[in-house]
Amino acid sequence: MEKRRLIFKIFLLATDIFLMYASLLLALAIRYNDFSFLPGIQTKAFLLDFSIIHLFWILILYSLNFYEGIAVKSKLDFVKKNLIFVSLASIVGFIYFYLNPWTDISPKTILFLDIIIFSLFLYSWRFVLNFFFSKHLKKKIIIIGNSGEKELLEIVPELGRNGFNLVSIINPCDVIEEKNGFSGSNFPKEIIEREKIDLVVLDLSALKEEGSSSKIFSKLPLTVDYLSLTDFYEYITRKIPLESVDEIWFLENISKPNKKIYEASKRIFDIAFSLVGLAFLSLILPIIAVIMKIDSSGPIFYMQKRAGKNGKDFLFYKLRSMKESDDQHNKWRVNDDNQITRVGKFLRRINLDEFPQFYNILKGDLSFVGPRPEWIKLARLYEKEIPFYRQRYLVRPGFTGWAQINYPASSSIEEAKEKFKYDLYYIKNRSFFGDIAIILKTIKLLID
Repeated sequence: MEKRRLIFKIFLLATDIFLMYASLLLALAIRYNDFSFLPGIQTKAFLLDFSIIHLFWILILYSLNFYEGIAVKSKLDFVKKNLIFVSLASIVGFIYFYLNPWTDISPKTILFLDIIIFSLFLYSWRFVLNFFFSKHLKKKIIIIGNSGEKELLEIVPELGRNGFNLVSIINPCDVIEEKNGFSGSNFPKEIIEREKIDLVVLDLSALKEEGSSSKIFSKLPLTVDYLSLTDFYEYITRKIPLESVDEIWFLENISKPNKKIYEASKRIFDIAFSLVGLAFLSLILPIIAVIMKIDSSGPIFYMQKRAGKNGKDFLFYKLRSMKESDDQHNKWRVNDDNQITRVGKFLRRINLDEFPQFYNILKGDLSFVGPRPEWIKLARLYEKEIPFYRQRYLVRPGFTGWAQINYPASSSIEEAKEKFKYDLYYIKNRSFFGDIAIILKTIKLLID
């Protein structure tokens, strides 16, 4: 399943790269009124510089989720994303060509034409692709399980945009007891063959509970693909259902010895970019400190003990954005707007209050990407209330993370459980390029 998703992403990326260069050649042809294969006397120079520009365009498209899912959620949503892309692509082009002393060209007209033509190509191509997939290439699936299961209720609305056409949800009890029209020794084989089903998703826990596993499996053909509901849920939602997690799950999915190169490259990345962040912070910190002191009393930095890798405590640093108060150490602070200082509001709006964490990253307490470290008192509570929560400490916590870009800050045990599902998905599937993707999506959220 993941291989299928990866192949489709590569296909989208390849077609976008083709459209980028086609747009550039068309822009050159229009600008120079020369419709030969390589128009313009400076074509080679343009190709070199615009190749660098196109690399940034791909990063922008990725951060805007242009490579996630098959279907477009709505025309309005896609138009909005396209407009954001045009704006960011224009900014990147301006910075590269007009603030870069190493380039000899300043193609205002060509840059404008290239961006407009590509955005039109992109818009047209993705809607043609969306129409084609929705009509012809969606995988037909049936799900054998309890339709009231929480996991099923969560994934069904997302099936269409992930390339699946749900034909039916079949309750295993109906098959065994031959109710609701389900009868005959060949069912559900008849439905699978008649509807030309590509994938059968099985809720194995429901089958075990009903004692119907052997009876159901004896009626299934061997000509289609099968997937457990747990694996299918992970594929659609990008999180791990806690009900499926046990000691064996951790042994099979987390204990991987082949992460040494990944961990080393990640640490090098952390050190390099934390130094850049600290250099920037050192330039602006004196000004911020003076303004903070004028605005409100209290220290410049806010420090708090948080749970790190292997459960070890560490001091977590932020620029203080709140007034000193008696309730600042409450477990959950939801309505704290009255406690935020005027300077704090500004710092939070542009996330400058988080910059001291570059020091945590340099020290090795944090990484740029990982599960967000919790306040030590909350962490101890979660360890008691959430099964296997301590396994979160297997990896270094992060400045940002998969849970942070997919779910808001938790203010209850139930919300913490939901975030933990995303943390488990990250721990299981972590990779260097996955971390880069999370950083890009974080930047996109900050821009929004």
